[in-house]
Amino acid sequence: MPLSMGKFSWSQRHWPFALAPIGTCAYIAGSALPFRWDFPLVVLALSGGLVTIFSRRNSSAESLPLFWPVIIFLIATGLSILLSRDIGRSVSLSAPLIPAILLFFVIADHFRGPRHVRLLYLTFSAVGLGLSLAVLWRAWMKDWSVPQGWQGWISEVESPILIVPNDTAFLAAVAPLSLALLWCDARKSIRVVSGLSIVLSLLAVSVIRSRIATLTMIGALVLAALLLRPRIALPLGLGFLSASLLVDGLLGFPLLSKFGLIWDAGSGGLWDARFPIWSAAWTTFREAPILGHGPHTFAYTSVDSIRAPWAHNLYLEMLAEQGIIGLLGLAFVLFCAFSAARTIQRTDQTETRILGAGALAALLAFCFAAAFELSFLRQWVVILLFTLLGVITQLHSTQKALEDKS
Repeated sequence: MPLSMGKFSWSQRHWPFALAPIGTCAYIAGSALPFRWDFPLVVLALSGGLVTIFSRRNSSAESLPLFWPVIIFLIATGLSILLSRDIGRSVSLSAPLIPAILLFFVIADHFRGPRHVRLLYLTFSAVGLGLSLAVLWRAWMKDWSVPQGWQGWISEVESPILIVPNDTAFLAAVAPLSLALLWCDARKSIRVVSGLSIVLSLLAVSVIRSRIATLTMIGALVLAALLLRPRIALPLGLGFLSASLLVDGLLGFPLLSKFGLIWDAGSGGLWDARFPIWSAAWTTFREAPILGHGPHTFAYTSVDSIRAPWAHNLYLEMLAEQGIIGLLGLAFVLFCAFSAARTIQRTDQTETRILGAGALAALLAFCFAAAFELSFLRQWVVILLFTLLGVITQLHSTQKALEDKS
């Protein structure tokens, strides 16, 4: 009789596949912790290697829906690195692509259906819950009398994910995964974790006064609700907006004031904090429009010696650093991912459709935040993107396999 634990079978036939979600979830959880060495990557590599060796598959990796788009993106990135004006910097700062690609193939090729995806979503919910609790605790302990002091204490959370306040966009992007898990898992403990993760993440992005994270979170949850049950989207959106305004009101409306000053010069809004950087990125792109100057070579310094090591717009960053070829590679991956995700929404399998809705809303939230803040300099940005691509690929493959059997 095979030894079993919950949904996972440890029989001789199925035990290798349990290594895929275990290694993946261990890496996702570990990437939020300040390890001195990259121990989570070792766990991911070992589990991925073992499951590849011991599992038997009936199809090749080339048959995966997003296999070739991802390969094309990697080829474009590789060409840009080879022609980079600073190859050493491009290579070293592109290192997060290694675990990201490994995550993509492990999830897409070795996860076995919705039960493994649910475990991954639960991991993201737990990480979001832990990070939001850490942010709220630091907010409680900090000195509110220090002007703009809140911008510096985010590093005291001591998570590799949260370096600057706008990194709380991670909490916003993974919130739809928690909502999908809340929707499809009947177990009370899972629903409590996913529900708390959503609520506390919303509180965290409000307290930390991140405009992009707040907009992304509310928009992502409304999008997910539209995909799951359109009738509740408007009340849910109004509820989360009211909760955010209530928290902001208790603090004296600092976040609302930031939105009010968004077009004012000297306020840290778009006019002085984004447009000059975007203009510099566009000028850099025009100097090398085909393959760019190389990944992670863009840097902006204002006349006031204010430095910005990334473009605060992932698409302009791609143009400046990897040129038209790089941006087209990214656009092709995203187009194919959205196409596969929309196909999942037409399936008759309820659980697959719900989990797919969470991934689709999360990817849309990612793309929105990318227009104002995200950068591939942040490891979590690379990891989250390829994790979502892997999930969409896995769910699409599961849907196709079930349809072929029926």
